[in-house]
Amino acid sequence: MKQFYTVDDPSKRKSPSLVGFRDPNNMDEYLKLKARQAEIRARVECKEESDNAVSNRMQFLLTKVKQLEYYARDLSKEMSNRPPEPDLQTEMRKDLLELIMREKFYPAKVEQFKDWPLMALKSEVNRIERIKNDPGMKKSAPNWSKYKKAIADLALEYKRKKQELVAAKVGTAKAIAKWSRQYTDMAYERLERRRETDPTVPKKPTYKDKKADDPQQQALSLKTLFTSSNTTIISFDHRKRQKQMEGEEKD
Repeated sequence: MKQFYTVDDPSKRKSPSLVGFRDPNNMDEYLKLKARQAEIRARVECKEESDNAVSNRMQFLLTKVKQLEYYARDLSKEMSNRPPEPDLQTEMRKDLLELIMREKFYPAKVEQFKDWPLMALKSEVNRIERIKNDPGMKKSAPNWSKYKKAIADLALEYKRKKQELVAAKVGTAKAIAKWSRQYTDMAYERLERRRETDPTVPKKPTYKDKKADDPQQQALSLKTLFTSSNTTIISFDHRKRQKQMEGEEKD
């Protein structure tokens, strides 16, 4: 999706996720075509099912298009080097929570998801869809106890990232405290690149807990948040779905 901001000539842009559709000239056209694609896909996938099944599938796919719309708006902010609007994060959380509460097959209340980051909410939406589409998978709830620990670790990780950004004078403590996790990640990536070439930039502190210095360990803790009858399949499907989403976002 970044090509709409980085490639001026529309003829040089590629949209592999829109096979069979005309090439969009701008981001708005791209999102409209993705919505149209979602409607067609719902009808094709549920052609022998009830109108209610078609409607539910269409609503699910359109929610994913809306996620792309949020990403596009945040991307526009990134390109202008400004933080994304907090309202976008709030609206996206609301949509994902509504989808989870409507599609879930386990007892749960909205309050149980209140501390979950967006990444976790998206993963749970994908997990629910996977299980519903595979009769061989056990219908299970998220592993709530693991989430409490992982969320605490995540909060500490971002607290430290923001402290490092303040120390590097990327912004004031008051301003950085308001940044979303997404924008904090983007700013932190830029800081790490500066550390490689600029000796005047403060080095990354050494933290007592080893996990904080090991990004792979952090990623692993988030990958094992869900319980299922087949964790290996879930991990594989999750990586596959991530690659598919990344492919769409890069169009």
